[in-house]
Amino acid sequence: MKGQKLKFIKVCALLLFLTQGISWVHAQETISGIITDEQKTPLPGVSIIVQGTKKGAVTDFDGKYSINATIGETLVFSYLGFKDEKRTVSVNNNTISLYMREDSQQLEEVVVVGYGTQKKKEVTGAVAKVASEELVKVAVSDIGAAIQGKVAGVNVQAASGRPGEAANVQIRGLVSLNGGEPLYVVDNIPQEGNPNLAPEQIESIDILKDGASASIYGVRGAGGVILITTKRGKKGKMKVDVNMFTGIQNITSGTPLSSTADYLYVRETSDEVNGVEPQTFRINSNALDFDTNFVDEVQNDNAVVQNFNVNLSGGSENLTYNYNTTYYKQEGTIINSDFDRLTNRITGQFTKGKFKAFASASLTTENRKQEPWNIFGFAIGNPPHTAPFSAFETDGQNTVQLDNVDNAIFYGFLARQLDNTDDRENKSSSISLNAEYEILDGLSYKLNIGRNEGQYFRKFFQPQYIALDRNGDEVISGSTPQASLQYNQWFSKRETIEHILNYKKSFGKHNLDLLAVASYEKYQYRTLNTGTVFSRDASNDVQVLNAGSSPQTPSENREANTLAGKLGRIQYNYDGKYLFSASIRRDGSSKFPAKNRYENFYGFSAGWNVSDEEWFNVDAISNLKIRGSWAQVGFNGIPDYAFIPVIESGVNYPFGVDENLQNGLVQRRFANPDVQWETQVSSNIGFELGLYKNKLNITADIYKNDKEDMLLNQLTGPSAGLWQPGHANEYGSIPVNAGNMVNKGVEVAVNYKGTIGEDFKFGISGTWTLNDNKITNLNGKELGPNGGRIRNFDGSTSNLATTILKLNDPAGSFYLYQHDGVIKTPEQLAEYQQLNTSSIGSPELGDIRFKDLNGDNKIDDQDRRFSGSGIPQWEAGLNLDFSYKSWDFAVQGYMAYGTEIYNGNKVLAYQGGRHQDQVFQWTPQNANSDIPTYRGNQHFNVQPFSDWFLEDGTYLRIRAMSLGFTVPNTQDYGLDKIRLYLSSVNPFTFTNYTGYDPEVGGDSLFNRGVDNGNYPIARQFLMGVQLSF
Repeated sequence: MKGQKLKFIKVCALLLFLTQGISWVHAQETISGIITDEQKTPLPGVSIIVQGTKKGAVTDFDGKYSINATIGETLVFSYLGFKDEKRTVSVNNNTISLYMREDSQQLEEVVVVGYGTQKKKEVTGAVAKVASEELVKVAVSDIGAAIQGKVAGVNVQAASGRPGEAANVQIRGLVSLNGGEPLYVVDNIPQEGNPNLAPEQIESIDILKDGASASIYGVRGAGGVILITTKRGKKGKMKVDVNMFTGIQNITSGTPLSSTADYLYVRETSDEVNGVEPQTFRINSNALDFDTNFVDEVQNDNAVVQNFNVNLSGGSENLTYNYNTTYYKQEGTIINSDFDRLTNRITGQFTKGKFKAFASASLTTENRKQEPWNIFGFAIGNPPHTAPFSAFETDGQNTVQLDNVDNAIFYGFLARQLDNTDDRENKSSSISLNAEYEILDGLSYKLNIGRNEGQYFRKFFQPQYIALDRNGDEVISGSTPQASLQYNQWFSKRETIEHILNYKKSFGKHNLDLLAVASYEKYQYRTLNTGTVFSRDASNDVQVLNAGSSPQTPSENREANTLAGKLGRIQYNYDGKYLFSASIRRDGSSKFPAKNRYENFYGFSAGWNVSDEEWFNVDAISNLKIRGSWAQVGFNGIPDYAFIPVIESGVNYPFGVDENLQNGLVQRRFANPDVQWETQVSSNIGFELGLYKNKLNITADIYKNDKEDMLLNQLTGPSAGLWQPGHANEYGSIPVNAGNMVNKGVEVAVNYKGTIGEDFKFGISGTWTLNDNKITNLNGKELGPNGGRIRNFDGSTSNLATTILKLNDPAGSFYLYQHDGVIKTPEQLAEYQQLNTSSIGSPELGDIRFKDLNGDNKIDDQDRRFSGSGIPQWEAGLNLDFSYKSWDFAVQGYMAYGTEIYNGNKVLAYQGGRHQDQVFQWTPQNANSDIPTYRGNQHFNVQPFSDWFLEDGTYLRIRAMSLGFTVPNTQDYGLDKIRLYLSSVNPFTFTNYTGYDPEVGGDSLFNRGVDNGNYPIARQFLMGVQLSF
């Protein structure tokens, strides 16, 4: 009986235990925690799934999450680039926080290499990556400016500081003597030039720098390739990110100009030296009444810049989306100039079984107001004792009486420009589709389709402006007697279609990737131009074509070119240690004659992951890879019809009995039926080193790019009958493949991430690039075409070149007379007069003395010498990132060393006798001065053919600084993140250059380093906020 009772008690206890256990199992618990990486940095976007169910959650920007789970269930934590973590829900433990370990093998898979992705560990070429968070650290509208100093081997220089202006981007030096830029590929679709995307819309940028990596794009890979991946959606509930900032900008430097008192002193002492009676007070008795700085008059201080960006993303398991809209507005720091852009982009991804599709569509509208032409030149040239613009009132609608003006013609040059209207609108749209289907295991077919369209419209109106001198007479040269209106329209369309077969398979430790591509691209371009001139009695308020009295003949131009290519590529590696890649691409371009239309381009590369060898056992080294490549790539950036004769309009001739002038068509230049591809032979060797568990990473490359068969314009003799006055080089030359050039260089990139304690985190990254450019053939000649002509203070362009193509020197180098100081004594003058100086003028005391370098006892163009280049000898970037708890601080620096700049603004000031230096010019009373005497704007002392105006353009710039604070516990306000920040762009620049700004990009060849009154780069101070919910 007792035994049965005991057995009953045991059974009841067991049932009670099981019942209680079942209740524990089914009890729902709210589990929360924080997910970080090994450096304790919160990880946003970590996926948490209850294993075996569809229940899930995602961490917010602070790495926090919350999910309902039952005791005993397992939570799976996963994040791209990190190893999965699993934790079991237990009793009385509602908090599960952990740090995730990086999975280097996963991290490698996100590198884009063109027509696919590769593990970085298996990449055999020189490829660099810039992530989205790096792009938006500097508040700029251009992606080129956003990557300046961040990638070794990529040179970025601002073409100007004009609002919305795109920077010049070069990968490993000049592409060709005929220009050229990198090929941009957006979401697998090649573009025609810079796509001008808003940096906020970009997920990542991958840059293919060496020839082997770029050779898969064949004809257009000579300048390197920039692969842009726009933002994608992520599955989960819709996420909203907002970023907005506003700020002010100012020009912080300038050409030192003399005041009225100093300017009149210069004129008086100059007249005395030249034996001329001063005329200033005879012309203008009120000369001392004004002290006008016309440069200040045309500048817009505290110009506003603002940006507003919204990004929406989300989706389900099979369908995700992302929508981004950005509005950017920037007032110009020069009057009558500004820029605004509204850009929208939507992307979507769909996956079902073996089928995947991605689509992207964008629409962008840009509006730009262009500052008046040569406004700095006119502002610098106007004397300070002239009354400011506000002193003159309009007499009637369009007439101005200029009483207190020393030079009414020159004053009119400036004043009439200020009322010009130069409005430009640019609309662009793009759509792309990538569809992929897996036919067999490892074998897939992909279709890429893309279409880009652009429309550009410009309205340029010059109003009537009648300037009257103090006597009431019209100043013809300083007036615009009749208003004029011009309309310019450009239309472009680019269509792309690519068929891609890809086979990936692993056989044990052998990994194979085969790729075949057939592509076709068509580009069409059309321009329309028309205009009219109004009668003298017309109103400036009526700005329509049919109100004009003398309509201009409309003109239209249409161009089209096509490109067809076939590509084959093989990528192989054994056990991830021994790597090999080879490609061949055959391109055909309509820009070449039939016999030279097609060309083959090859690329080979190999690599060795030394650290994966069993015998390699160095604790400090986490990763070591050695790689090398060789390739041949092409360049077709030449005119569309260089190989066939072209009949051109614009040549009028008398016809008929009355010999009335008729419009004519004629062949104006020779064609070359043998024109062929420009090619580049590229070689590269480099290594990638990871130290201390990849906290410290070093990448270095040495490269050489030989440019061959570049097109040169060979000048024909006058007997050819094609020389036109002032345009002999344009019409009297024939293009020939006869130029060679080489770029050689070294690149180094270093980055380190670490922590001090639990709260302080830091990152340091730097780049260093040296590129040596040299011309090796100019069709057997020593000198080639020249350029870099300085604009004179009256707006005309000097016929004196500052830059040239010269054998064995960098392309577009300065080639100048070398000065030897100022002639200070009669003995020095007598010695110098022994030389024949008839080509420049007769020297006097106080003039610049030039060196007779070839010893022929005369001063002429044979004494010009290489004087440096506008291309830096080397450049470096340094980026620092720090964070402490809720605070973050970042600094970005950039340095360009060994650049020379021709100070065109100084030339303008010297020509007008306006430069502050000229107050201390040579006179008999100041006989030890090193400043030449002012003798008018035509004298050789102020002409731009010598190195007198050439300056050291080396500079160190703090490119950007930002300080941010992330508000804690934002969930209380219904937000995932609130970050407030202060930022500055170009806050500090250290340089010996005396002009406005040492960053002078020009057109990347003849005008690189020529400061020709360029729009200065401004300093910005910004404040903004980032929100996420």
